[in-house]
Amino acid sequence: MDSFLWNIQLKEYIAKVDQTIDIDQEFINYYHSLATEANQLVETINAATLAATLPKLMAIDEKCTLVIFYIFNGYALENDTALDTIQLIEQEYKKTHREKYIFDMPEYETWSISQRII
Repeated sequence: MDSFLWNIQLKEYIAKVDQTIDIDQEFINYYHSLATEANQLVETINAATLAATLPKLMAIDEKCTLVIFYIFNGYALENDTALDTIQLIEQEYKKTHREKYIFDMPEYETWSISQRII
């Protein structure tokens, strides 16, 4: 299942890009829990569950993206801890996801599954 962002080996990926970054264990644990949840959801996908499952997977994907972003960029704010940043990710992932689509979005895209993250 390496084809999804949540299945990368976070520590190894970060080390490949920048060996000077030391990842807090909280980030590793959080990322692992996201991966576990996502992989369980993937196993349940069928025609009846797709509409409910896909937005959850997109939310997990956005959270994983934010974890990597904050690791590379020194957390959310100066003097933040990993736990503070994880809390911010949990509060803000819907906004950051929508910001990627907000410019020039036609009205019909508001009904898109990409806008339904949970």
